[in-house]
Amino acid sequence: MMRLALMAITLLLAALSAGASSAGAQAPPIRIGFASAMSGPAAITGEGVRWGATLAVEEINAKGGVMGRKIEAFFADNKAQPGEAVSAVRKLADVDQVDVIIGQTHSGACLGAMPVVKEIGVPMVIEACSHPKIRELSGKGGNEWTFRVALDDEIMAHTFARYMARQGVKTSSVFAMNNDFGRGAAVAYEAAFKKAGITLVSTEFFDPGQPDYRPVLTRLKRANPETILAVILASDGAPFMRQYRELGLTQRIYSRGSLASAEFLHQVRDNPKIGDGVVEAGYWVTGLDPDWDKKWTERYKVPPRIHGSLAAITLKWAVVPAIEIALKKQ
Repeated sequence: MMRLALMAITLLLAALSAGASSAGAQAPPIRIGFASAMSGPAAITGEGVRWGATLAVEEINAKGGVMGRKIEAFFADNKAQPGEAVSAVRKLADVDQVDVIIGQTHSGACLGAMPVVKEIGVPMVIEACSHPKIRELSGKGGNEWTFRVALDDEIMAHTFARYMARQGVKTSSVFAMNNDFGRGAAVAYEAAFKKAGITLVSTEFFDPGQPDYRPVLTRLKRANPETILAVILASDGAPFMRQYRELGLTQRIYSRGSLASAEFLHQVRDNPKIGDGVVEAGYWVTGLDPDWDKKWTERYKVPPRIHGSLAAITLKWAVVPAIEIALKKQ
């Protein structure tokens, strides 16, 4: 998937070469925009994106940039909301005049940004956003300015459901965020569970940022599934897991989001054992790149965060190689 995205992005980044075409001209910087939730309930994801992008840009520029051209990073806040994502894209395109956008981290924000990206003609490379609809709407015959380098929940759900079935799981409830990410994943897992022979006992949704999960947890306790599939981010996962343990639920939790992450552990650092036993399906974990882990921890004094690392990987493994190909074709 990363290779296909790289090839397609290259075609749209060809215009970058025009900025350094005259002999002896000073090559202008390559302007990269990053959009994520910099404020609101999911602000920890945007903070991670800013940190990861900053570290990656410094690494690239310290090695001479991209074929002699430095990278400049710009940031915009989408608050994890579709409407705010529209404003974030317009800010990056119109004010910062970026060459490419990496984002939007959150599925609803991605879906909100896609029509605007197509309208203004700036490529957007999606580092996370797992709603299956994004794949359906992107590429040839759809939005040719949008590319995703990560798997979506429809693909992950079938693999994860088969894994759960191999662990002996027969019944499960789904507990998901009441947004595009959560609802898209819930639909994907309903189909995947059926195919894997797992009975879906119940599906519950919650609003991101809500402080009290006890009513829905009480319903889950009454439903009494063997396991719970939680589609949840770290910011909501901390109060959820505290109240889960408080009410005495004992079912194993399988997760999609960032419940098994450094972000989560940081927020429950007073009692990190409340997350014991969680099994999560995701794109990235610490340990995949020890050098990156070391640089991040030395700079920010906390373990690497998922979405910040994904933003950095997308820049280094997809966007920069595509720019290099485009510049070589000059």
